[in-house]
Amino acid sequence: MSLREQTTNKRIASQLCNILAAGKLVHAFLFIGAQAERLALGRQLAKAILCLEPREGDSCGACVSCRKFDHGNHEDLLFMDLASAPGNAKTQIGVDAVEQLQDQLKLKPFGKRHVVLLDEAHLLNAAAQNKLLKTLEEPAGDSVLILLAERREALLPTVVSRCSTYYLEAQAEDAPAELRAIARQFFTLAAQRAPFWQKRDCLKDILEEKSYPREKAMDFVSQLEEVCRDALISRYRPEISPSRADWPAFEELCAKMDEKALEAAIEAAEDAGRSLKLGYNTGYTLKRLCLLI
Repeated sequence: MSLREQTTNKRIASQLCNILAAGKLVHAFLFIGAQAERLALGRQLAKAILCLEPREGDSCGACVSCRKFDHGNHEDLLFMDLASAPGNAKTQIGVDAVEQLQDQLKLKPFGKRHVVLLDEAHLLNAAAQNKLLKTLEEPAGDSVLILLAERREALLPTVVSRCSTYYLEAQAEDAPAELRAIARQFFTLAAQRAPFWQKRDCLKDILEEKSYPREKAMDFVSQLEEVCRDALISRYRPEISPSRADWPAFEELCAKMDEKALEAAIEAAEDAGRSLKLGYNTGYTLKRLCLLI
């Protein structure tokens, strides 16, 4: 996928292409919106910036850089979110995470520049945001920082003022119901200890998706993680489990998986979500998930 192939926030995607085509690239971008939309647009902007043979300000999809990006192993893409940030904090991204990024930016890039993709920027604490200010103003070399945040008010005005800011629209909410059903079917197969091929076939619609497989896979993984967490809660507090109301077989399925298995399933789903964010191959990531759960 490329910027011009975006189906949501087309106007903003077109603006970004025009900026790149005109050679007016700024040091820092800020996308405000839901995770799926901000991550999709942020990734495609990063891909276009790193592309070796851009076409009208967009990625070509065929050069070495684009192929590396699509396979999730581009050396000059630096990704960070709460889950991958250093430190033990689970609710905030701290100064140590920003210092790690700054150290990485001091290294010479393999290509022309580094591109930083910082998701969940709204979770940067005040000290981390202040630490980031100098890098936003004068990043090392020709580096570009792309901040992705859920809400503007969580960011310091000084941070926002140093970024070219875009407010994103959410995609239509028609897919989650379908993906919730697939997540429940997958959980059922996992609880029944079904073989790998049955779980893989359960994901056939996602694996064969042509338009936006990564986004669809991320939504599925999110739904699966929610089901697994609900199952863990149900073992101790069944009365507050939301799945009991509309899923008659839920409690019986929960009984088939012990606490350790459910915790491992949640960890596998979280890991799959991180891999998809980083751009790892969608098919490989989902098939690995089939093996782990």
